[in-house]
Amino acid sequence: MTKAAELAKMGEVLTNSQIGGRRNIVINGAMQVAQRGTSGSAGNDSYVSLDRHKTFVSGGGAYTLSQETDTPSGQGFKNSMKVTVSTADSSIAAGDYYIIQHRIEGQNVAHFMLGTSSAVKVTLSFWVKSSLTGNFGGSFLNSDNNRSYPFQYNISTANTWEKITKTVQLDTTGTWLTTNGIGFKIYFDLGSGTTYQGTADAWAGTNYHTASSSVQLIGTNSATWYVTGVQLEVGSVATPFEHRSF
Repeated sequence: MTKAAELAKMGEVLTNSQIGGRRNIVINGAMQVAQRGTSGSAGNDSYVSLDRHKTFVSGGGAYTLSQETDTPSGQGFKNSMKVTVSTADSSIAAGDYYIIQHRIEGQNVAHFMLGTSSAVKVTLSFWVKSSLTGNFGGSFLNSDNNRSYPFQYNISTANTWEKITKTVQLDTTGTWLTTNGIGFKIYFDLGSGTTYQGTADAWAGTNYHTASSSVQLIGTNSATWYVTGVQLEVGSVATPFEHRSF
């Protein structure tokens, strides 16, 4: 590595260190706040339990969302979000979907410089566990749902907490709001039809929720999926989770 590259890397690490002010763009990533209640049945385009985490349901399946105290050991988390499949949809129609969505205000991602040649790299990290194993899916999207980045992450062992880290070069094209509108969306996919499946790790000019051939949690009755410690930050380094006041 050249001296210039070493200095650039050092600057990136310092920028994303624990002393760098607010790093995590995700609100309620530690799943502490559930003002609407600690559990609820998912609706389409609805907040039913944990704040800032919206449910979407289009199809014959159903799932519940709940705040739990099951968390990864030694990481300082008090709560997690749990999805439980209450009615399985083992044959998802092309246009159906089941997702958890987190919306970020445009003013909070203006420094991402999305849609320009200066768009930065960001790193998404989170702790997850599921009763199922394999390659699960998700996506990043803009407010108009015409720019998306489907991705996969692997859960290798059932019912065991694992940390996932995903670094992405952000989109240099498209329209991305920097107002008080929706600037950036994170999807955790629980099962989507072929209309919403795209090539993993590539920006696309359409509405993809997940990468092709991802695990469809909604297809297995009573299947569970937990997540906590969701963090989105500038740079290619996943720093320790930024615990913030309640």
